[in-house]
Amino acid sequence: MNRSLLSAFIIAVLAVFSFSCGEEEYGFEKYGQDFDNDGGTYKGVGGVTVIIPAGALPEGVDKITVTVFSLDTAPFTNVSKPVTNIFSISPAAVQFKKDLTVNIPYKESNFPPLLDELDLKPYFSIDRESFEVFAQDFYQLDVENNIIKISTKYLGNFHIGFPKELVKEDNKEVEGVAEMVLIPAGNFQFGAPQGTKTELEETQEGLKESEGFNTVYLSSYYIDKYEVTNSQYQLCQNAGACTEPHDVTSIMYQNYYYNPNYAGFPVIWVSWNQAKTFCNWAGKQLPTEAQWEKAARGETMRVYPWGDEPPADNIEATVANYSALFGDVTSVSWGDDGASFYGVYNMAGNVAEWTDTWHNIDSYYIKRTDGVVIEDPAGPAESPTQEKVIRGGSWVSLEDEITTYSRDMSFPNYRYYNLGFRCMQAINE
Repeated sequence: MNRSLLSAFIIAVLAVFSFSCGEEEYGFEKYGQDFDNDGGTYKGVGGVTVIIPAGALPEGVDKITVTVFSLDTAPFTNVSKPVTNIFSISPAAVQFKKDLTVNIPYKESNFPPLLDELDLKPYFSIDRESFEVFAQDFYQLDVENNIIKISTKYLGNFHIGFPKELVKEDNKEVEGVAEMVLIPAGNFQFGAPQGTKTELEETQEGLKESEGFNTVYLSSYYIDKYEVTNSQYQLCQNAGACTEPHDVTSIMYQNYYYNPNYAGFPVIWVSWNQAKTFCNWAGKQLPTEAQWEKAARGETMRVYPWGDEPPADNIEATVANYSALFGDVTSVSWGDDGASFYGVYNMAGNVAEWTDTWHNIDSYYIKRTDGVVIEDPAGPAESPTQEKVIRGGSWVSLEDEITTYSRDMSFPNYRYYNLGFRCMQAINE
């Protein structure tokens, strides 16, 4: 354990409390248990026990009061994912002459998905916020009895948990979160066909029609094969990084977001800010508009992700959930026949998807005349209207709104019943 951290703790607490053998100074006489220098065992809340060996009390101390309180546990501390509550054990800021044993039980049912019991570690904190892990020599993991036994000369705040970075990495292994598709490096035709109407109204000033495609080079990257689901988003929410969607219902399902029946359906009612937070938590990013479009289109122009043939406009549609054919969103893995050139699902319909790009008419519809290949465009630095680009159309979109060049836009705090997202991951070459 960091000695300077413990020393600071002692100084700070001793500045407030003068240490003595009396009970009143500690203020725990009603709740704790008194021990003299013969030692003994105290069992507190949550099954936490403190074992004090004989001769452990500091010099000049005849009696000490030990108390265990259970605190509210944040989903993540600064370094760990707790599987127990945080237990505050008093008296803190006291250096005992011998090691005390603090036994903390845990439940395997509290483990995050896929994490192994052998990765459990005990953590200590002065301020209940900045925790640090105990060195391996100072604790034993009793897997048979589900207890961690900690040896320490100091009392304070303890909990059992997993390293934070391990939980993050593990979450990416949950089905779907890590299922990504490689988009290889190379050129592709970016933009809308010449003559395509832009988002501007006739009364607005600016470019009204597309001038044609531009050649763009993108470095290789991965993109989510499926839209982010309710269950995947809940992992981030449970980790304390993401906030709950604005609404937990959908058009047809009052119990949608938390219902296990729709765990594999796309998360909706999330803003651009929430989508970005999720992607960052998962070690990814929101795709730029160019990255989204290449994943949907391939290297050459396709009207739809699957090709140029329009989708069926009846309930027998097998390529896209659009035009309110099914009355609501469908599973993110629905629509095998509608996968893109690279095998990415639901790039047309189901839910419209946030991108990382600011909306700007000129950056998408103006054709360069110098023939220069644009490399890895991040998009404009700003938007005249301060809106982000949305792509793909949704289950309520019409046929011309689910093409690989159809665009929409909204403010970063906007959320709606037909709006979701997917993430991408850069490749460090």
